Parts: sequence; structure tokens; C-alpha cells
Amino acid sequence: MIRSAQLQGASVRHEDGRRLGRVSEIHVQGGEVTMLIVGASGLLKRFTASPAGRRVRWDQVQRITAREIVVR
Repeated sequence: MIRSAQLQGASVRHEDGRRLGRVSEIHVQGGEVTMLIVGASGLLKRFTASPAGRRVRWDQVQRITAREIVVR
């Protein structure tokens, strides 16, 4: 089991090594995580009506380690 506090602010990178940023928002539906909003533009989205921000679907998450979240 993962707590949202473990995801919030976690570093996210693509499996090819590209750094995508940090988790700024977690979307949950029916008690399950559905999407992560990542990067500085994602943080901006939280405070404005902007649709900006990299969206990472939960099914794109490859693994979660103590240091980072790796996505495809």
C-alpha cells in the first residue's frame, strides 16, 4: 500500500532517463489513484485555471522506489 504523502513531491522520470519533474497533484477516483500531475507547470495549474501540466496516467507508472517514480 502506498500513501499519498509518499507520492506528493516525489521525483518523476521517464524510463529513458528524462526527468519530468515532481508530483504536484494526485487525482483519485473511487479510492484509487488515476493520474499524477507532474512538473512546475502542474504546480501552476493548481493555483490557476490553466490546463497546463504534464499528466501521467497511473497505468503508465512502471515502478516506485524510495527515490523516484519511473514512468513509460
